[in-house]
Amino acid sequence: MNNSVNTEKIMSQLKSDIKEKNIPDFKDVPYNKPSGAEIPENPDKAIENLRAYSYIHSYMNFTGNKLKIFMKKSVRKMIKFYIEPLVNEQNNFNASTETALTSMRNTQKKLIQRIEKLEQENKRLMEDLYGE
Repeated sequence: MNNSVNTEKIMSQLKSDIKEKNIPDFKDVPYNKPSGAEIPENPDKAIENLRAYSYIHSYMNFTGNKLKIFMKKSVRKMIKFYIEPLVNEQNNFNASTETALTSMRNTQKKLIQRIEKLEQENKRLMEDLYGE
């Protein structure tokens, strides 16, 4: 019994199906990276970015003509009971996350200092022991 799979045939069939059905390639799908989403190399800078974007507001100022502003404000008043608790929960989560990451970073700094100190002590002891 031959259970071999012809992947070349399957791939060519898939490619022809994609062309026939005009399915867009993932490279064609636009993606706008959100501002402030750059990942800095420095962990302290990353935590500063987190701190800067961690608090969100439950409302924003509206623009447009008077009728649009009135309608938007009316809708906001109608859904306020639902939106505000969600925003408060998200802000609490963001604050907890920022606190936890700051604590972890401080612990990391202490461990790095301790490792450096132990490496220096180890080097000194090896020199004393072997005279290197």
